[in-house]
Amino acid sequence: MAGKRLYELMTKRGGKPSDYSDVVYGTVISPKPLKVQLSNNMVLTDDFIVLGKHIGKFKLQGNAIMKGSADMTFHGHHDKANISKADLSFKKTSMYIEFDNSLEKGDKVTMIRLDGGQQFYLFERIGEDGFGF
Repeated sequence: MAGKRLYELMTKRGGKPSDYSDVVYGTVISPKPLKVQLSNNMVLTDDFIVLGKHIGKFKLQGNAIMKGSADMTFHGHHDKANISKADLSFKKTSMYIEFDNSLEKGDKVTMIRLDGGQQFYLFERIGEDGFGF
Protein backbone atom coordinates (compact mmCIF):
# COMPACT_ATOMS: atom_id res chain seq x y z
CA MET A 1 0.00 0.00 0.00
CA ALA A 2 2.74 2.47 0.98
CA GLY A 3 4.88 1.28 -1.94
CA LYS A 4 2.04 1.89 -4.37
CA ARG A 5 1.54 5.42 -3.06
CA LEU A 6 5.28 6.14 -3.29
CA TYR A 7 5.34 4.87 -6.87
CA GLU A 8 2.39 7.09 -7.76
CA LEU A 9 4.12 10.14 -6.29
CA MET A 10 7.34 9.38 -8.16
CA THR A 11 5.63 8.90 -11.53
CA LYS A 12 2.99 11.60 -11.14
CA ARG A 13 5.06 14.24 -12.90
CA GLY A 14 5.13 12.31 -16.15
CA GLY A 15 7.47 12.93 -19.02
CA LYS A 16 10.40 10.91 -20.23
CA PRO A 17 13.41 9.97 -18.04
CA SER A 18 15.54 12.28 -20.21
CA ASP A 19 13.46 15.24 -18.95
CA TYR A 20 14.98 14.94 -15.46
CA SER A 21 18.39 15.78 -14.00
CA ASP A 22 21.20 13.28 -14.35
CA VAL A 23 24.98 12.97 -14.22
CA VAL A 24 26.82 13.28 -17.52
CA TYR A 25 30.48 13.04 -18.47
CA GLY A 26 32.37 15.01 -21.05
CA THR A 27 35.72 16.08 -22.42
CA VAL A 28 36.95 19.67 -22.64
CA ILE A 29 37.66 20.45 -26.29
CA SER A 30 38.40 24.15 -25.64
CA PRO A 31 39.08 25.88 -22.30
CA LYS A 32 38.60 29.45 -23.61
CA PRO A 33 35.90 29.81 -24.75
CA LEU A 34 34.75 26.78 -22.79
CA LYS A 35 33.44 23.91 -24.92
CA VAL A 36 32.71 20.44 -23.58
CA GLN A 37 31.87 17.44 -25.75
CA LEU A 38 29.50 14.91 -24.24
CA SER A 39 29.74 11.21 -25.00
CA ASN A 40 26.89 11.51 -27.52
CA ASN A 41 29.02 14.01 -29.55
CA MET A 42 26.91 16.98 -28.44
CA VAL A 43 29.12 20.05 -27.79
CA LEU A 44 28.18 22.42 -24.97
CA THR A 45 29.37 26.02 -24.93
CA ASP A 46 29.90 28.17 -21.83
CA ASP A 47 26.38 29.60 -22.34
CA PHE A 48 24.99 26.31 -21.03
CA ILE A 49 27.64 25.51 -18.38
CA VAL A 50 27.72 26.69 -14.77
CA LEU A 51 31.13 26.14 -13.13
CA GLY A 52 31.41 24.87 -9.58
CA LYS A 53 33.42 26.97 -7.13
CA HIS A 54 36.41 24.58 -7.19
CA ILE A 55 36.89 24.74 -10.95
CA GLY A 56 39.45 27.28 -12.14
CA LYS A 57 41.61 29.35 -9.76
CA PHE A 58 40.39 29.66 -6.18
CA LYS A 59 41.68 30.31 -2.67
CA LEU A 60 41.00 28.38 0.53
CA GLN A 61 41.62 29.73 4.00
CA GLY A 62 42.43 27.71 7.09
CA ASN A 63 45.07 25.59 8.74
CA ALA A 64 47.45 23.30 6.86
CA ILE A 65 49.52 20.22 7.66
CA MET A 66 52.35 19.70 5.17
CA LYS A 67 54.79 16.85 4.59
CA GLY A 68 57.18 16.30 1.69
CA SER A 69 58.81 18.80 -0.62
CA ALA A 70 57.28 21.88 -2.15
CA ASP A 71 58.08 24.97 -4.17
CA MET A 72 57.11 27.86 -1.94
CA THR A 73 56.96 31.63 -2.18
CA PHE A 74 56.90 33.76 0.97
CA HIS A 75 57.01 37.53 0.83
CA GLY A 76 58.28 37.46 -2.74
CA HIS A 77 61.09 34.92 -2.10
CA HIS A 78 60.83 31.62 -3.96
CA ASP A 79 62.63 28.43 -2.93
CA LYS A 80 62.21 24.67 -2.54
CA ALA A 81 61.53 23.24 0.89
CA ASN A 82 61.83 19.71 2.26
CA ILE A 83 59.39 19.29 5.10
CA SER A 84 59.29 16.29 7.41
CA LYS A 85 56.10 17.62 9.01
CA ALA A 86 54.82 21.10 9.60
CA ASP A 87 51.62 22.15 11.31
CA LEU A 88 50.85 25.64 10.14
CA SER A 89 48.36 27.21 12.46
CA PHE A 90 47.56 30.76 11.44
CA LYS A 91 44.38 32.66 11.99
CA LYS A 92 41.94 31.65 9.30
CA THR A 93 41.92 35.16 7.88
CA SER A 94 45.71 35.50 7.69
CA MET A 95 46.58 32.46 5.57
CA TYR A 96 45.24 31.13 2.34
CA ILE A 97 46.36 28.61 -0.23
CA GLU A 98 45.73 29.34 -3.89
CA PHE A 99 44.78 26.42 -6.13
CA ASP A 100 44.76 26.35 -9.89
CA ASN A 101 42.28 23.73 -11.04
CA SER A 102 41.76 25.38 -14.43
CA LEU A 103 40.31 23.33 -17.23
CA GLU A 104 42.59 22.31 -20.09
CA LYS A 105 41.92 20.73 -23.46
CA GLY A 106 41.42 16.98 -23.05
CA ASP A 107 40.31 17.13 -19.39
CA LYS A 108 37.57 14.72 -18.41
CA VAL A 109 34.76 16.39 -16.47
CA THR A 110 31.64 15.39 -14.56
CA MET A 111 28.50 17.49 -14.81
CA ILE A 112 24.92 17.42 -13.62
CA ARG A 113 22.42 18.02 -16.39
CA LEU A 114 19.83 20.18 -14.73
CA ASP A 115 16.12 19.54 -15.06
CA GLY A 116 15.11 20.19 -18.65
CA GLY A 117 18.65 19.90 -20.03
CA GLN A 118 19.21 23.61 -20.69
CA GLN A 119 21.97 24.04 -18.08
CA PHE A 120 24.85 21.84 -16.98
CA TYR A 121 26.60 22.23 -13.60
CA LEU A 122 30.28 21.31 -14.09
CA PHE A 123 31.41 20.36 -10.59
CA GLU A 124 34.43 18.13 -11.07
CA ARG A 125 37.52 17.83 -13.22
CA ILE A 126 38.74 14.26 -13.13
CA GLY A 127 42.53 13.92 -13.13
CA GLU A 128 44.55 10.82 -13.94
CA ASP A 129 44.35 9.83 -10.28
CA GLY A 130 40.55 10.13 -10.29
CA PHE A 131 40.61 13.46 -8.46
CA GLY A 132 40.26 16.99 -9.78
CA PHE A 133 43.76 18.19 -8.91
